[in-house]
Amino acid sequence: MKWVIIIFAAIITFAIVTGYMGGAKEAAGNYGKVMRGG
Repeated sequence: MKWVIIIFAAIITFAIVTGYMGGAKEAAGNYGKVMRGG
């Protein structure tokens, strides 16, 4: 379980450092729209 948290934290840190968080949120929102058929 410890390793899962460490890996997850590393991914979040990497996302923030590369400035990908905004794109990730947009992609998630778009994916939600597509799945709803909107």
